[in-house]
Amino acid sequence: MSEIWDLLDENGNNTGKTMQKGQMIPEGLYHLGADVWILNSENKILIQKRSPKKKLSPNVWAMTGGSVIKGETSLETIERETREELGISLKMEDIKFIQRFKEGNVFINTYVIRQDIDLKEIVMQEDEVCEVKWARFTEIDDIVKKGQFIEGRWKYVRQYMKELVEKDEMYSFDASRNE
Repeated sequence: MSEIWDLLDENGNNTGKTMQKGQMIPEGLYHLGADVWILNSENKILIQKRSPKKKLSPNVWAMTGGSVIKGETSLETIERETREELGISLKMEDIKFIQRFKEGNVFINTYVIRQDIDLKEIVMQEDEVCEVKWARFTEIDDIVKKGQFIEGRWKYVRQYMKELVEKDEMYSFDASRNE
């Protein structure tokens, strides 16, 4: 069964109209997506390589995320997508909203969470994901520069993630100096 998406106006408000995934989004309307950036206690970011079977951006690295289905909240989407694509559960009480941005015909609600996840516990959904790894901030920068990261997403969160990682690294560094 195909997903049904709510359609949004240019301000991100629900119009009451819907569409099926795969159809052309009508001019002047948008749909909602959600991304989550997962950081571990080593300040590494969990990234996943999109399956070669994907129509949009196959074989490129990305964060976890997807389209919000009709009647679902963006937080429910993050929870569902992480469970479906990676076979893991997030500590939803620890998730933090970063921002909403618009790219093309999609509004994207973006979240961050700190959670340690053992890569051995990940069960990848074959049609969605072909590889996962923990990457340092600078490694993601390099992947983006090579055009091997899903287009557009990193530019919206890069500064926020940089500050988050640097702040925590400074704290860790200062704490170790005082021992």
